[in-house]
Amino acid sequence: MKYSTKICLYNSYFDLNNRLSAQSILSIFQDVASVHGEEIGVGYQTMLCKKLYWVLSRIKFDILKMPQINQTVVVETWPHVKGRIDFDRDFKILSEDGQTLVVGTSKWCVIDTENRTLQRTDNVNYVGEYCLDVNYAERFGKIVLPMQNKQHKFTWLVGFSDLDHNGHMNNTKYANLILNVVENKYYTHFEINFLNECLIGDELNCSLIKTADGEYVEGEVGDKTAFLAHLK
Repeated sequence: MKYSTKICLYNSYFDLNNRLSAQSILSIFQDVASVHGEEIGVGYQTMLCKKLYWVLSRIKFDILKMPQINQTVVVETWPHVKGRIDFDRDFKILSEDGQTLVVGTSKWCVIDTENRTLQRTDNVNYVGEYCLDVNYAERFGKIVLPMQNKQHKFTWLVGFSDLDHNGHMNNTKYANLILNVVENKYYTHFEINFLNECLIGDELNCSLIKTADGEYVEGEVGDKTAFLAHLK
């Protein structure tokens, strides 16, 4: 159950400093996970027939070497053995000669389409043999927000173009918000925890906390935290 494909990193994948953008990395990871899901029997339509859909709860990646514009790269992804209520999936971007450029991991959950509640993993069965490779030896834990003063940066009104086919703000759309909060600071580690979904019309208040261990971003809708992010 390891999927591999080649893609060209076009100019539009990069920011004004010619760095592969966080949104592009998340989009690449999302796309290969979607294609691979179809191949192993847990794709969007298959899940929808069971009145279920996938939701990303956490994702992180580390840039080991920055890819270049118009470079052809190899993208790999594979799921871990499923847990009780979540599913881990790793990603990797490599050069054509096998040099690792970006590594990442993610944690997914399954939601019922009718009442939007978290479901156990019993109804989700992969087709194939697990790949036991891991990108990170340590457990993928939650982001803990430092107890320091937050600086409110801006409020984002969630609009139609932010939504995906699950009816909520797509995970890749958060990346640009986060980069605007930290003012496009250079980073090699990028991590997001998604805590509550954002729907059209929500006012997403984005705040920054600067620490010696990088920068933290919090997004809140009313009195609920929608996401936490950590960059360094």
